[in-house]
Amino acid sequence: MAEQETAIRKFRPGDLEDVNGLVNATIEASYAEAYPREAMDFFLACHTPEQILEDADRGCTFVLASGGRIVGTGTLLGSTIKRVFVHPSHQRRGYGVLLMHALEREALDRGVVRVDLSASLPSKRFYDVLGYVTEGEAYIPVQSRKRLDYYAMAKDLDEGR
Repeated sequence: MAEQETAIRKFRPGDLEDVNGLVNATIEASYAEAYPREAMDFFLACHTPEQILEDADRGCTFVLASGGRIVGTGTLLGSTIKRVFVHPSHQRRGYGVLLMHALEREALDRGVVRVDLSASLPSKRFYDVLGYVTEGEAYIPVQSRKRLDYYAMAKDLDEGR
């Protein structure tokens, strides 16, 4: 489980460089076995610093810090949870669960009782364990006739948490 020096807080513009680096490092390390390079490049292009800032302005982005370093992030945009990443060196310690619970609480605070997300191939099992239901499989065509496969998932939130 996550260590005690862990803190979740709302994203600040000064976090941008660290969050962007975290997202890029996680995609490079965690997606290489599941996706072709063309899909990874497409995915990286979906998470530029400009997009990270725009989503933070339009929604709610959290960062998770451990030992004074940002090791996780996630965003709620309307009823959609997106850009949930935990640095590979900090995965499987409960950090992703902490981020998801914070995002789900934020959704409930905003009156959202059903959230959706697009789960990558490597992250599907994580969301299954958290009670997300697969509503469909989909893909985005990328360069060289390759595909970025993903799962459309959703969860009805328990307001009594």
